[in-house]
Amino acid sequence: MTEKLDKKLCRFSKGYAFVRTFFALPVFRFFYRNIHVSGKRTKSDRGAVIFAPNHQNALMDAICILCTENRQPVFVARADIFNKPYIVRLLHFLHILPIYRKRDGVNVMDNNQETFDILLKILLHGRAVGIMPEGTHNKIKRLQMLQKGIFRIALKAQESYGRQRGIRIVPVGLEYSDTRKFRSDVIIHYGEALEMADYYDLYAENPAKAFRTLQRVLSERMKSGMIHIENEAFYQEIEWARRVWEQPVVRQLGLKCDGAGRLKAQQVIVAALEKLARDDQDAMRQLCARIGEYARILEKYRLRDWVTAHQPYSLPLLLMRTLLLFAGIPFWLAGILFNYLPYKLSEKASAKVKDPQFISSVRFVAGVVLFPLYYLIVAVLSVIFIPCAWGKIAIIVLLLPSGLFAFEFYLSVKKLFARYRFRRHGKDAEICKAVELRKNILEVLKKITTANP
Repeated sequence: MTEKLDKKLCRFSKGYAFVRTFFALPVFRFFYRNIHVSGKRTKSDRGAVIFAPNHQNALMDAICILCTENRQPVFVARADIFNKPYIVRLLHFLHILPIYRKRDGVNVMDNNQETFDILLKILLHGRAVGIMPEGTHNKIKRLQMLQKGIFRIALKAQESYGRQRGIRIVPVGLEYSDTRKFRSDVIIHYGEALEMADYYDLYAENPAKAFRTLQRVLSERMKSGMIHIENEAFYQEIEWARRVWEQPVVRQLGLKCDGAGRLKAQQVIVAALEKLARDDQDAMRQLCARIGEYARILEKYRLRDWVTAHQPYSLPLLLMRTLLLFAGIPFWLAGILFNYLPYKLSEKASAKVKDPQFISSVRFVAGVVLFPLYYLIVAVLSVIFIPCAWGKIAIIVLLLPSGLFAFEFYLSVKKLFARYRFRRHGKDAEICKAVELRKNILEVLKKITTANP
């Protein structure tokens, strides 16, 4: 890394802004069905700030911040991805610097010092930095122990300001409905910032104690904006319950069905079940046995919870839905025609990824490149070969909407088949048992979540 890179990252980049505005933002809004942003955003749009998100979804964690904050944060990523010159140039353009780990087999301290110095310069220029304080991503819905590097950088930069306000750490909670699937939901919660000036005296007196204090405070604030499941013995059942029965608890507690309300409902479910596990393990085991049996039956019949929640299904209504879907087939075919190639290429690219947490990152990056390029080619060909002006305009305007329609149509077909399966097996002993199990589980959840809102 060179002095030229120092200066480049310390100033506003028009090229970066162009890519963010016209490529990353549209694909981000296309990639996720619902993007919920909540929490305190006070002054995070200016001044020296370190964004500190939990780390569950590789590159997407950084993208969630750069697409919802009007900043150009510089992030750090594991050094082993900086393995080829063209990748290094691309990552530097995207404002990403390498951070080395002991497993990389290098002199970690010496190699990281250059990145550390650049981050300090960026902060002292009043710009933004993004650091994943957990150090590595993890699919488990649990905040890992925070590494001290983020506090060393923050307090070192604060030395230039002394007791005056200068450097802030903004905790960011990220919650994905599914870290792998296209058109899933994401909740982005910005927590209350930690002002490094408030810890400066403690740092001057005892740096180690200051690091431990910040480690504890930042952990608490990050946990308040994410899903954190402490219990290991019943982790799978708690995770399944908070994900599947979020909506009934939202309604039960009278919360808004927005990002903040949904996150609160999930946290209430987690807290209530963990409290039940601490207070009455036998009751928790019985409840988890019911949850496990209910999940097993749904998996056997390839059903989702919403199918049993909305039953029964009358044949006339199912036939009406079927006719409506038949009417949509021409539009579905148009959507496939205009969007299949870039979608399939991004799917193939992600299929080669060994780490599941990188799947959506690869799909997103491929989408940023492939979809705009493909749409540009189709637009040019339309202008050249279609004689009718209205035909050219219609194709260009409908490229993206037709792709969304095709995907939603595909999901609607899957849901229709699920409804038909339920109707076909609705009187089976196991399906009847599943319906009763669901009622029983929700009664218990209602009781314990009402007692621990």
